[in-house]
Amino acid sequence: MIAGLIEVGAVGLNIEDTVHSEGGRLREAQEHADFVGGLRRAADAAGVHIVVNARTDLFIKQVGDESDRVERAIARLKLAAEAGADSLYPVGFHSDEVYQRLTSELPLPVNAIADPVRGEKASYASLGVGRVSFGPLLQAALAVRANQLLARWI
Repeated sequence: MIAGLIEVGAVGLNIEDTVHSEGGRLREAQEHADFVGGLRRAADAAGVHIVVNARTDLFIKQVGDESDRVERAIARLKLAAEAGADSLYPVGFHSDEVYQRLTSELPLPVNAIADPVRGEKASYASLGVGRVSFGPLLQAALAVRANQLLARWI
């Protein structure tokens, strides 16, 4: 995987703990950390610093009981950090309190998903978020705007 990224000029990747090729199962926490560690070792061996954004899908898949999901996500992402991740992505929309907890308890920058139409950079920064992704929301917002522009031509 790392060799392929380097070959096409990529210098970073999101690596999620969902294994789509295996029916969408969630990797166990240590299994995911080991996978992240393998990516880090491969990048280091190639002499290229690849930014590894370790993602957990615990929230969007609603895995396990909600009452301890934040704790489990923190534990899972700490293992990924120890394995060599550069940033940590507990994907999903979270309350300010959850973001504050994640950013205060995790040892690396936390990635948040944001809505480019409704979100504000300053609000995420004030919560300690170090990286923002738009996921499919940017494409959706651009499609709405494109449809507005093209409507008079249809």
